[in-house]
Amino acid sequence: MILPYPLYTVAYLDVSASDRAQIDAIRQVHDPQASVVAPHFTMVFACKAVPQAAYNEHIASVAHGNLPIRFHCRYAMLGADNMDDTAHVFLVPDEGNSSISLLHDRLYTGPLAEHRRHEIAYIPHITVASTKDRKMARSLCNSLNSAGVDIQGTLWSLTVGALKEEKLQFISEHRLE
Repeated sequence: MILPYPLYTVAYLDVSASDRAQIDAIRQVHDPQASVVAPHFTMVFACKAVPQAAYNEHIASVAHGNLPIRFHCRYAMLGADNMDDTAHVFLVPDEGNSSISLLHDRLYTGPLAEHRRHEIAYIPHITVASTKDRKMARSLCNSLNSAGVDIQGTLWSLTVGALKEEKLQFISEHRLE
């Protein structure tokens, strides 16, 4: 069964008000997705092939077996999604990187196993900019790194959402516990 809209799983950030303001300020200028979804780590990318009930049940089950994750981003990295020539600016965590990656790997088991895109390496990140201008993206990375990236927080839950009407619409939330 193919759903009419893609499902995603994201982990929204619990960060200080000043860190959130800093991320939001960058995204408002440089990220066309800023009005689509709040700052987050994407844990499961667009999936239309798994029935919503099975998808939701699987995410709940995986979340139940994982503790909250502390993270600390200290680096802005130039990234790409291998879909087109868009360049991205990612805030990448030093601390929490392996825990986020392992959770991502666990999510892509069971009903989601065959939908993992193995041709793209998973790099935990918070996207703060997207542009066709790679020089501008590199310049933004350099500027952020020169100023010192220092974003830290906790991931407390996984949120399942559907991309409808150009917005990630909430379906369910599952606490990491």
